[in-house]
Parts: sequence; structure tokens; C-alpha cells
Amino acid sequence: MKKHFSPLCLVALMAAMTMTFGLTSCEKAVFDEETPAVTPENANLIIRVAGNRVDDAFETRAMVNITDYCTRFNFVLYKDGQKVESRSQLKGDDGYGQVALSLAPGTYKLLVLAHSSKDGNPPISDPENIQFTNALGYSDTFYYYGDIVVTKEAKTHEITLKRAATKVSFIINDEIPADVKFVSIYYTGGSGVFNAVTGYGGNVNSQQMKVVSVQNQTSPVTIPIYTFLQQDTGTLKLKVTAYSYYKDTSDNTVYLERTFSDIPVEHHKQTIVEGDFFEHDSQNTFSFVAETDWELSQRISY
Repeated sequence: MKKHFSPLCLVALMAAMTMTFGLTSCEKAVFDEETPAVTPENANLIIRVAGNRVDDAFETRAMVNITDYCTRFNFVLYKDGQKVESRSQLKGDDGYGQVALSLAPGTYKLLVLAHSSKDGNPPISDPENIQFTNALGYSDTFYYYGDIVVTKEAKTHEITLKRAATKVSFIINDEIPADVKFVSIYYTGGSGVFNAVTGYGGNVNSQQMKVVSVQNQTSPVTIPIYTFLQQDTGTLKLKVTAYSYYKDTSDNTVYLERTFSDIPVEHHKQTIVEGDFFEHDSQNTFSFVAETDWELSQRISY
């Protein structure tokens, strides 16, 4: 015998479907329509990072392209003080170092930021207050900030970046004891905030820190740290701690701790601080030798 559904049964069945799937007889599933991708073929603004070559290591004076050197790029356009367009890129992305945009004609402020923060990008809604943090990680940083004119006709702008960060390379020349697993450098005197409008550090005196594993490493061990200076010259204070056990808590085992005060630094230059950290003479003093690598300001022996 054939079974027939009455209209009442059909209504009940449709109601059940509505409860199960969240749809009614007159509703359709809504999917976001993809906006056509902006490509060099349909863009009126193409921004390309020029082939800046930066010095990668003071030991070898190695020079590398900035697209190989930095792992992250941020491209931001501002209009009347407001962010109107932004793109972020990670090393390995297609077209890394170049973006294509479609914008209304006019004059904009362009920010290009290149860095290698390990856990993401800093907030970039305000070009005067770009906040890096210990969690993000401080790195060698380059930037461009200036006017850019957008017209109806497509135009490519090749942008040259400038170095923003100041670097200290802390070098441990003597042998790392077997009991030492981590070394931290806690440093003050600089800023973790970058002001792209001025090219200097923001008006924030930051407490910055870097922790590295030194287990099974052979000397010399180099620990690079970065900051942004608020003026052309300054001094940093470094508290360097060797740990037998380290975790991001107060329950750590300190093997040795030393403090280095008044380390002279210069805007977007490097200072090398080196010596025997574990087998040290408490009476030794700093000596200064000027060099030229990484726009090196000075070398300090401790």
C-alpha cells in the first residue's frame, strides 16, 4: 500500500527541518561573496620594497636583501589621521615585499614596516605609537613613512627603507658551564615603542627582556638585543642572568647574575659588549674601540 503525506504532515516535516538546520522554506544559506582580488592588473597603486641590502652579521660583514633578512612586512595607508588600508605579509607568502591596492585618488600617508617579531605584528593604527612587546619579540626593524599620491592611473612606487632599531650584541667568550641552561638579558634605557613619524623611539621608557637557551652551545655565544632610542645617543643598563633552571615564573634557579650599567648606544647603530662572563675579574673595566660594521658605534670589553 502506498503511503501519502497529508499537508499537515508536510508542515510538521518542514518545521522539524527548520529546527534542525536553522532554515525556513523561504531562506537560503548565506555565504560571503569573495571580493575580487586586487592584482597588479587591476590596481592603481603598487608598492614594492626596494632591494635594500643590509649587513647581517658583524663577524663576516655579510650583506643580504631585506626581503630575506626580515620575516614580516606591514603596509599601511592613512588618510586624515585614520588607517584606511593595511596589508601584512609573512616571509614565504606569494609576492612577499610587494602589494597591489585599489584606492580612491588622493594623497595618503604610507607606512612600510619590516621586522622579524616572532609572534605577530604590533598594532599599527597609530604610526606614532607602534608598540612592540617582550611577547612579540624585539628585532632589527626598518621603516618608511611619508606622503604618497594615488591617481586613477596605475603607478608603481619602489620604497627604500631605513633602519629604526639600535642593537647591542652581548658576547660571552668563556665556556658555558654545564649547569647553565638559559641566559636572560633584562635591559632599560630604550623604548619598545617606535614612532614612524619621527623615526625615533616613542615617549615610553620600556623594560625589555630577552631569554635564550645556551644549553650545549660552545663559546663564543652572541645574544643580540634591540631597542628604539628616543634621541641620537643614550645609555642602556643590562642585567644579565644565567639560569640552571628557567621558566616564565619566579621559581627559577639563578646560577650567576651581573649588571652592566651605562652601556653607550647610538640611534640605529650597534654596540658590541664582550668578555668572560663566568670567569671574570670584578675589577675589570670597559674599553672602547670604534668600528664600522652594522654602522657600529663601539666595541666594549667587560
